[in-house]
Amino acid sequence: MKMLRTPLPNAHLSRLETCGSAELLKRFEFCLKTGTKKAEFGQLSDAWGKMFSDIYLSAEELVDEMQQGEHRLSEVHERMLREFIRADCAGTGSFVVKVIRNGGKIDRAALIMIADLEDLAGIEHNGMTAIHLLVDACDKKVRPVLIKKMGKRLLSQVYDRRGIPTIFLLFSLCDLCGDDLDAITQVFSKDELRNIMSRSRTGNTALDVFTNVAALLKRHPPLERNAFYIPAAKDTKKDGFEAPVRIERVSGAHKNRRP
Repeated sequence: MKMLRTPLPNAHLSRLETCGSAELLKRFEFCLKTGTKKAEFGQLSDAWGKMFSDIYLSAEELVDEMQQGEHRLSEVHERMLREFIRADCAGTGSFVVKVIRNGGKIDRAALIMIADLEDLAGIEHNGMTAIHLLVDACDKKVRPVLIKKMGKRLLSQVYDRRGIPTIFLLFSLCDLCGDDLDAITQVFSKDELRNIMSRSRTGNTALDVFTNVAALLKRHPPLERNAFYIPAAKDTKKDGFEAPVRIERVSGAHKNRRP
């Protein structure tokens, strides 16, 4: 049985609950054609979530079907949504950032599968690109697909404000697991990982960190998002980058995210 979606919080948003997919798609199409910023079209991130939650039972179902070439939206509609995302990224990127930060698992999975992820690389929010934000927020069951879809350039040549490439953020996630490491090895060879470093070309290579993380996962299971890693109390800094050496379980919220 399909799970009920939590009602939206005010009268304007609650009206979305009565809209079908066809009407919601028209909202995106209208905004794409007109570039309108009118208030009545200002909640498109909620319309995005409502639309895909009505179509799919879970993020995993959405990703599995799209990977197998099964699409419940038409090719025309998917192309229109991809163009809408591209137009948003060419502007403020506010829609994409809202979906990533405030959306649910299905919302982000749909963004991963429909968007051209290269478009997200140009958006910066609080010192991080939208690619970094998506890696940080992505559900672990969908993350291996995201890793492979990002590919070499987005993982190794897109930097945050500190000059850290996306792959190092990936390595820092507390719920990183073996499937993620397998996905990384499908994208990069060992020699390629050895050549990935911070923008300043100092500190550990991606291969150094990959090897460390792989060893840690053999000794400790991945944590959930309501816990986080604390490195062991010893100096592991090398040219400004702190390598993971040991992990301890700590209770507490990692981040407030909608399921």
